[in-house]
Amino acid sequence: MAIARRKAKKKAAKKISKIEAYRIAKKVGCNFSKEFHAQSFDCAGQLAAIAKMAGYRKPASASGSTARYFFEHLDRLASKRGWD
Repeated sequence: MAIARRKAKKKAAKKISKIEAYRIAKKVGCNFSKEFHAQSFDCAGQLAAIAKMAGYRKPASASGSTARYFFEHLDRLASKRGWD
């Protein structure tokens, strides 16, 4: 019985890729040409949920929100890898 529960949890925990997270964030209305604090409240709220879907964890010593750190993370990846 316990094995079946573990398998069910593993199936439910499918993560999305970073580029999928970036595309979802853009669809929600996040503008990566602006800084995080210039984003709409809706974008900031949605970023925390997207970060959770992607399995992102902010650094232990972080002094900001998960949404802000994930926004900066996606922005760096987009610049580095040329995502649009």
